[in-house]
Amino acid sequence: MSSIVKFFAATNEEAAAHGPDPSSRPLSCGNFDAEEALLHWEEHLTGTSFDDLLDSDVPEVVAEHEDTGAWVFALSDALQRSLANASTAALDELARRWAESSTGRIDPAIAADLLRNLADLIRNRPPGTRVHCWTS
Repeated sequence: MSSIVKFFAATNEEAAAHGPDPSSRPLSCGNFDAEEALLHWEEHLTGTSFDDLLDSDVPEVVAEHEDTGAWVFALSDALQRSLANASTAALDELARRWAESSTGRIDPAIAADLLRNLADLIRNRPPGTRVHCWTS
């Protein structure tokens, strides 16, 4: 489980590998397994099975910092498109499913708020950037 999770936009993997730049106004949250969440969200939004996502190396690991325990993942293009195009109702349903699958570790209201804010971050990111997830 990750204690700190930050979503942010970066122009390339090299820039993303260092984590969020404070000027990028990252979306901060925490206390969930970020890699598992990314897989869960993509599975439900795109219809791709969990096993197929794992076989496809999704989410892509951009960096692993052994000294701090931090990881950086790139959100797939399919997940970014799906989140950006999802309605509020679809995001709320995804939040409900995610909260149920987390066996009480995630509050559904907090999950819905996070997913709405992440969708907004994706929709409003600067051109030529990709959204990443930094976790420690």
